[in-house]
Amino acid sequence: MKPRLTIGLITFNGSASIARSIESQLSQTFRDFTLLIFDNASTDGTSEICAAFAAEDPRVVHVRHPATVPQSDNFRGVLMAADTEYFMWATDDDLRSPRFAEDCIELLDHHPNAVAACTPVQFRAQDGSLTDARGTFSIEGTPEQRLRTYFANPRDSSRLFGVYRTDGLKKAYAEDTSVFGYDWLVVGLTMLEGDHLETGTVGLVRAANAPGKYFASFKRHFVREPGPWGVLSSFLPLLPMTRQLRSRLPRSAWRASRWRLLRLNLHQSLLMLRWRFPRLEPVFRLVRRVDRSVGNS
Repeated sequence: MKPRLTIGLITFNGSASIARSIESQLSQTFRDFTLLIFDNASTDGTSEICAAFAAEDPRVVHVRHPATVPQSDNFRGVLMAADTEYFMWATDDDLRSPRFAEDCIELLDHHPNAVAACTPVQFRAQDGSLTDARGTFSIEGTPEQRLRTYFANPRDSSRLFGVYRTDGLKKAYAEDTSVFGYDWLVVGLTMLEGDHLETGTVGLVRAANAPGKYFASFKRHFVREPGPWGVLSSFLPLLPMTRQLRSRLPRSAWRASRWRLLRLNLHQSLLMLRWRFPRLEPVFRLVRRVDRSVGNS
């Protein structure tokens, strides 16, 4: 009899932290799961650590890619390999409380109209300090209402690491999703599938990323479209994501969220300029104050 949950752990050269992450997944009080590790051709000893866990625990399956693939493809690949009712992603520096999966699945079992559930999340800085993530609040209503709420400010991507109904999440993750902001794209499309719920207590601690990490990855890893769209995406990094949403959302859902997406595009462009040109910080602060006053009016 197959388990109810797949934990899809993606890793690349995570030897410093992956053993702790795997142990936190295996310590879940919800025991009916498979831990499926997609190892992106690691070269630092990560593969040997994963193989050792797989040899000791029959719930652990270790798949090592022969060559590295784009991160979005690794996220999608481990999802598409799952055939369970529920699915959740993990990374090699995640630490989950023992009741994380149990609390989320209990919530989903009692709310059939929900597609996802997550606990509150914290970020751990290099000095060990913790700050609360702001991106796991509940989002309920019609698909149009959920999309408006989400794209008003998708914040960090913490809700990506909640528990999802596998079929609904697979519908949201098409093959050509390797664009800047792919996490927002996938989560946004799950808003068509059902509500997002939040449990009461912190159950996941994630490593905080250095400022500018994602803009550096935008320059290195995401292939720009040919022609004028590619030129525009150099200044509007979320443009390819927005174009994919435009093609996939029903007309009513697109109309409900398009102005919020425009604002989000402009905001990310300003953040990228701020990262590239630190001297623009005073200008950025002024624009942010204006944006907040308009948003609150």
